[in-house]
Amino acid sequence: MTKQPENIFGYSGFILDEECYEYNENACFIAGTKSLAVEFMNNSFHSQGSYRIDPISLNEVIEDFGCSCGEFAMDTQAFTKFSEVAERNNLEYEAADLDGNSSIKIVNI
Repeated sequence: MTKQPENIFGYSGFILDEECYEYNENACFIAGTKSLAVEFMNNSFHSQGSYRIDPISLNEVIEDFGCSCGEFAMDTQAFTKFSEVAERNNLEYEAADLDGNSSIKIVNI
């Protein structure tokens, strides 16, 4: 599966000096838009220029791009888009609210 525009469903912040993606607890965080990913990174005490925002496709989560053992934290927009892409590609997953917070879904691939 290639990184085609129809398989991109979110964005994640990559911390340049640590060479890793930002996490929400133990799950790699994926936002539904670039601006929400920037907001998440800034709220995680990273300054502009210390990170980059990468588009995330279904292929990346299948390959565990953030090395989070197949666990991803997605905001509502990312999860909605992910669900659609996963269904089109027959990908099975489990999802649950993060500690009762319905605005963040923890997705296990």
